[in-house]
Amino acid sequence: MPYIRVVYRGKRVDFDYIPSNLLDALISKDEISHFYRPSERRWVSIRFDPMRGKGGCYQGPERRRGKMEPTSEDQKTEEEYANSKGYNTNWLKGLWEHIEGS
Repeated sequence: MPYIRVVYRGKRVDFDYIPSNLLDALISKDEISHFYRPSERRWVSIRFDPMRGKGGCYQGPERRRGKMEPTSEDQKTEEEYANSKGYNTNWLKGLWEHIEGS
């Protein structure tokens, strides 16, 4: 079982390593202020950072259920898009030009 490093709120011990299955319980009891998320290589704040399982308060349009109308950019082929942006459509030739600096 993996262990997670946590920062306690208002205790004598600043931090500790806990089994990962205790993390949700400590968060719900408001006993910790931060925990270390190894996948992001950073400390996560319980109050300010997104947590798994907490519903968000997204105010924008619903994108999952409704059918979105494609824009003119979406309807372009890859080659048309590349040409409109000034990209070289022959990627191998473009790569060699980039490598050779021409």
